[in-house]
Amino acid sequence: MQVPERLSMIRAKRKTLRSNLAQINPIYKTTQLDEKPDLKSSGFLLEISSMKAIVIGAGAAGLMAAYELTRKGADVIILEADNRIGGRIHTLIPSGFTQPIEAGAEFIHGHLPLTLALMEQAKMPYVEASMAMTEFKNGSFTAAFNSEHWERFEKIVSLLKRDCTLNELLDRHFRGPVFKDFRMQCQQMAQGLDLADPDKLSVFCIREEWTSSESQYRTVSGYGPLLDFLAHQIIINGGQILLNHRVSKITWDKGNVAVKVGSDIFKADSVIVTTTLGNLQQRQIAFKPKIDDSLFEVIGFGNVLKIVMEFENAFWEKSHPDLGFLFTDNDYTFWTQLELRRPVLMGWIGNDKASDLGALPDSEIIAQLLYKLGEAFPESQVQKVLKASVVFRYTPDQPTSGGYSWTMPQSLKAIRKINEGIENTLWFAGEAFERTGNVATVEAAFQSGRYSARKVLRSNLLD
Repeated sequence: MQVPERLSMIRAKRKTLRSNLAQINPIYKTTQLDEKPDLKSSGFLLEISSMKAIVIGAGAAGLMAAYELTRKGADVIILEADNRIGGRIHTLIPSGFTQPIEAGAEFIHGHLPLTLALMEQAKMPYVEASMAMTEFKNGSFTAAFNSEHWERFEKIVSLLKRDCTLNELLDRHFRGPVFKDFRMQCQQMAQGLDLADPDKLSVFCIREEWTSSESQYRTVSGYGPLLDFLAHQIIINGGQILLNHRVSKITWDKGNVAVKVGSDIFKADSVIVTTTLGNLQQRQIAFKPKIDDSLFEVIGFGNVLKIVMEFENAFWEKSHPDLGFLFTDNDYTFWTQLELRRPVLMGWIGNDKASDLGALPDSEIIAQLLYKLGEAFPESQVQKVLKASVVFRYTPDQPTSGGYSWTMPQSLKAIRKINEGIENTLWFAGEAFERTGNVATVEAAFQSGRYSARKVLRSNLLD
């Protein structure tokens, strides 16, 4: 197909695409989509006009993959099981709240090139997030993670040549009663923040994260508008995003896929699967012929409960005006939106604790967190100043089947194998499959989505 023919086809599609875009976000009901695309910036001069691809999932990885494919002219359909885009990113204003909150991903973990470039392109502001960490235990506040042994830990892991698990490292270098509290701190961090099993968690996975002093950031308006921006670009480029389309089966052979959604079949040359690692571990999508899915089992996937509470005032600022993160006993973590000066606290319960408390009703989970806050701030009457609260569950019984990934010493080899794809036809992307092993962030999802899309484009040129 020649470039003029391709442009005519896209212009014809755009009238029907308006309704598709409006389903994703009502603000696009009046979006003008009839303007001519810029041939140079859109990559139409390098297009692969005959290629058809399906992307399963409209989270960060799926949208990034579809954006990369459509801007090169590929014919792309995204099939999303939910009634919205975003996956584990969801910016919303629940009942009782007065401002947007994040149900899932919230932070920008450092100077991340792709995320920050996209935010600049979308004209979205961001601010540096406070990483000041405070601990409240045994009735008093102290600086968190201030053990004298952290310097020793940083030196050991920086010199480590061969990966091992966290507990193996602690057994080797931090034995004896003098290190008891430090060992417990490390294991609690692994469980609570990385959602990982210390017996299996790769030291290489957490080495940079735990020892870095790099600044962290948060978006002012939340991550949601950034994904809306990507969805907008996909639609402008001629792609389709179909919500409420849960994939149950993929039938494939080299160069052909048939994706089943209910009684409907969608056909294409290739498919990029971006559902969560937890869903893949649960075999929620059947493949015919079967694929070797054992590689998914050697990557960890943790559970978490995220609780968001809005108060009448930021009561904690009276005694702790610079409070960023607060760690309490019972392995509860709280953090503020200090830099935005909002009276909102996030509660975080990771991994084993998430499994234990996940069966409780929301009201009881919130009551436990309020009780702990009441111990720390007894003068504030926290239960009386609570305006709204909501619990978000990322556990095996939920649509995401968990929170986010973590790696074991053997995971990187599996990730590299997964990124090779299968017969240039089946591809996988997501935060768990970031090819360097830097998993568990929005940046990882974006990088993985773009990488898989570029692999699809290259394979199409070679076939």
